[in-house]
Amino acid sequence: MRIELAAAVFETDEHAEEVLTLLSLFRKGRHAWVVPPRLTATAASFIERHMTDLRAPVYKQLMRKAATLQHVYRAPTASKPVRISPEDVKEHVEDLGRPAVLVVENNRSDGMFVKAVAKIFGARDVLKALDDRWLVIEHGGGTDIYRRAQEEHVSFRRCSRAATLLDSDRLAPGTPEKNADRIAELRALGVRVHVLTLREAENYVPNKVLHAVKPIRNSSARLTHLKQLDHDQRGHFDMKHGFRKTSGVPEQQRRLFAGTPAKVITGLNDGFGQHILEVFESMADRLSEADLARDVGEDVPDELRGLLAMLREIL
Repeated sequence: MRIELAAAVFETDEHAEEVLTLLSLFRKGRHAWVVPPRLTATAASFIERHMTDLRAPVYKQLMRKAATLQHVYRAPTASKPVRISPEDVKEHVEDLGRPAVLVVENNRSDGMFVKAVAKIFGARDVLKALDDRWLVIEHGGGTDIYRRAQEEHVSFRRCSRAATLLDSDRLAPGTPEKNADRIAELRALGVRVHVLTLREAENYVPNKVLHAVKPIRNSSARLTHLKQLDHDQRGHFDMKHGFRKTSGVPEQQRRLFAGTPAKVITGLNDGFGQHILEVFESMADRLSEADLARDVGEDVPDELRGLLAMLREIL
């Protein structure tokens, strides 16, 4: 997150412990220090009072770099900094020292999805945050995910650094996501929420990944049939289970799959199994945005960049 400290925080020594903790977080790269040029002298004076001769030059250089980079963040898309005053510095430091939290239904499979997306889009900052546990992916379970997302959100005292990623479970494009009322409640509370446009995370996986799902002989045959679907059909097909659980095309999808040859429906009956996202993550370094746009949909890269932007908001 981008953090700006008020001049009053540096002018008193009352909160020196908290400020030094923040400066350490800035040095480690966990958060970005926003330093208005007018505050450099005040911040430098604080550093001189509270740091040894060996440490002070390092933090002064960090301060000068932060001050000179301010023009970079004048773009309309730049996030506003979190502003910290003496009255709230202690609570902010507690929040900023904790890991950010992404609540998902299944931390293993959804975690693999998030890592795969970060690799494809070169989001090294997100990957580092996951590796260093600056960002943790919290298991929410089925309907408990809404409760867990709310609990994580309110556990932060000043600066909520919790978000949630949800499957839409849509059976057709343009239809309301599952549990739309509960999602609206989370957003009303201020929880950051990304609901996948397509049915599930597995629907975002490109062809070369599906082809590599073992046993490859079966996946290759199913992929031949999957390629007969249009983007809307593919985006709402049950990639894991196919049509077997519903004994054919479910009633809610009859219109979506109308006209699809019977041999295609039969060929997709078993789906691609439970290990799609595991293969997705393992192959992510060999995938590109173009693979997603071509196989899954032209709007998909922009959507997934939006997911990464949400994660950066809480890091």
